[in-house]
Amino acid sequence: MKKAVVQLPERNYPIFIGSNNLDFLIKEIEKQNLYKNIFVIIDGNAAKYYLVEIKIILDREFRTDYFILPSGEKYKAQSQLGKIYSRLIDNNFGRDTLIIAAGGGVTGDLAGFAASTFMRGVQLVQLPTTILAAVDSSVGGKTGINFYNRKNMIGTFYQPRFVLIDTDFFATLPKAEKTSGLGEIIKYAFISDRNFYEYIKNNLSSIYSIQKEIVEKIIYNCVSIKAEVVSCDEKESSLRRILNFGHTFAHAMESDLKFKVKHGEAVIAGIAAALFLSNILGILDDLKLKEFLNFLSKIKLSSKIGAFNNENLVYLMKSDKKIIGGKIKFVLLSDIGSLILDADADKAQILAALNKTKNFIHTNQQ
Repeated sequence: MKKAVVQLPERNYPIFIGSNNLDFLIKEIEKQNLYKNIFVIIDGNAAKYYLVEIKIILDREFRTDYFILPSGEKYKAQSQLGKIYSRLIDNNFGRDTLIIAAGGGVTGDLAGFAASTFMRGVQLVQLPTTILAAVDSSVGGKTGINFYNRKNMIGTFYQPRFVLIDTDFFATLPKAEKTSGLGEIIKYAFISDRNFYEYIKNNLSSIYSIQKEIVEKIIYNCVSIKAEVVSCDEKESSLRRILNFGHTFAHAMESDLKFKVKHGEAVIAGIAAALFLSNILGILDDLKLKEFLNFLSKIKLSSKIGAFNNENLVYLMKSDKKIIGGKIKFVLLSDIGSLILDADADKAQILAALNKTKNFIHTNQQ
């Protein structure tokens, strides 16, 4: 089993990556002397495959209760948050509660927000069951819900006690979920270095077939990158913004399309848009643009992602959390690992990038 560590002034926490390691959940809870009143928030899809196994492991040791969260981005909302609070109160959970988030990014974000706010904060463990959640939302402490058709508009920074990634969960993921996970993995490929970029490019098929040794190595590298960035900049005041590469576009796409597309798929489209904008602004040369788009074209996207409205995307981006001084700020790229934070672009340039992105998507659909 591999291990990475997020090192923060207040408290460090470990991230464990391996296979067939679900029993380690009990060992780490005991080792850290965490609370024994456990409230599991589990995604509906994950519950179909793994709820019985999780119950067998936890119920023999702890007082437990389980909340099954319906699957889908639309459920990362106030309505489900209220149901979680009510269930906790009705079942006499107090400040000595440990919430375990078992599921994808929606579950991790919503459960994390519930943990950060219930009784002014209870303990949290992240147990991601998707590739996307493993490399992204389970690490770093960002929590949130969607509000007013805006992605993650309400949320907190709240770190888990530990993260346990068991790659056995990924065996049951449909192809669309693997593609979604690839969105965030590809982001790390662009923001890290040429070696990792080439490794990802050469192992796309291994991710889809879940070759455990390769997948564990990729996840370990991704979470190690994120752990290092978060350790340096927990609250996203500077360096952590590199993790938003492609996301200003992607979040607007998700909102415009009423959250009917996968987050990771939107990230791939958002990265394409960021590359086009980088090229339009003279940051990225034509040769590298062609190379990077050729890489992205290896992942086929659904037709839904290209149905966004350009004008509405610009409107939605103007209410993004990363707006500074009323201006949309972008993370752009000149080469692998060479990024520009808080780049400006005018509306015409943004629309041109979006038009090019639409054309790219339409020629690279499933």
